[in-house]
Amino acid sequence: MSAVKRAIALSAAITVRNTDVLVAWTAGVLISIVAYGVMALPLLMAAAMALVVGLGVWIAAGPLFWRRTSHWSARIRRWGAPDTVYSPPAPVDHVAALLAPKPARPAPARKSRSTEPRPLAAYELAGQEPCWRCGEPPVEGTHAWDDRSDFQLLSNHTFKCGAGHGWTHSTDGC
Repeated sequence: MSAVKRAIALSAAITVRNTDVLVAWTAGVLISIVAYGVMALPLLMAAAMALVVGLGVWIAAGPLFWRRTSHWSARIRRWGAPDTVYSPPAPVDHVAALLAPKPARPAPARKSRSTEPRPLAAYELAGQEPCWRCGEPPVEGTHAWDDRSDFQLLSNHTFKCGAGHGWTHSTDGC
């Protein structure tokens, strides 16, 4: 039964969709009957007149019929279409699993850039600031980097003068 219903729906949809062509064809046939039979015009002239009238009616009727006929054609075509397939909704636990927030990956541990203090060579001690107590230049010292965070790397210098006084000097990155 559904095959017959689909065939009827298809032919009806095509007929309704092409209503402007059918109106033009009907007008052309009627004009040719009147021109050949009633007015006694030659057959070739009646056929040419029917063609001109048919084209004129088709061009004029097309915009008038097109929107309405395409709407009805689509509705008729759906009438012959098979029923829609029912797909049951997904179980709730699957939906919940899809919508659940993803667990955050732990951020990788930050590598420290801190270093162990290293002794300074004589050329590195030259030009350093003198002892603030006695004014002598440093005779020994160490240098280390202290990683405080992603954006703070301290350069730590520790000095000793000949008199045994000690002092430190820290700078941010230098």
